Amino acid sequence: MRNPIRKAGICLVLTLLGLALLLFATSHGKQPGALLSVIAGVAGLFLAIVSSFAFMWTLFSALGYVRLLAGQNVIARWHVNPAEWERFRAFDALRATQDISLRNDFRVRKKTPPHGVDIIVGRGKLIADGAYHTLRRWSSPSLRAVNWAPAPVDPECLEFTVEYPRGRYGGMFNLTLRLPVPASARSEGVRVFEHYRSIAPASGGR
Repeated sequence: MRNPIRKAGICLVLTLLGLALLLFATSHGKQPGALLSVIAGVAGLFLAIVSSFAFMWTLFSALGYVRLLAGQNVIARWHVNPAEWERFRAFDALRATQDISLRNDFRVRKKTPPHGVDIIVGRGKLIADGAYHTLRRWSSPSLRAVNWAPAPVDPECLEFTVEYPRGRYGGMFNLTLRLPVPASARSEGVRVFEHYRSIAPASGGR
């Protein structure tokens, strides 16, 4: 999730708007033009319920994001310069064509940031280019494996296999959360790999 703090704020505003519409409907329901009040009440109820659930979900993400930025339970952090990120973008696009499960769960922006990208990996979560992701076995998505894409891949990459439910149709499907590990940060990347290999149910080697 990119910008979880902003999204939590938007959801909170929408929740308050829904409650305001409900308040308007209950206070004007018996006055002339009651149809408008009914419409406002239905819309407010729907908006308040949906937005409140979305707010709780984004709030947890925002809290995890802030804690990781503050350094809580951080395993490693590194910087990817613009040239390295450009090479990663090219490899990521090629890798995604090899199998549907290799599509990146991390949405790589089409334009490389001029100052490069910072990556912070913690216990059960990470931030890459401002996007927050969780990496836990018993969550949705759930962590299934971690692999290492070695040289000649440049930069080398961490590949986390994450599993999503298919929704009302049942079953599961996999995506890959792929992150570059520049040569200058290889020891940090290996530290992350070893940590998640110890907790993922099925992980590959380096």
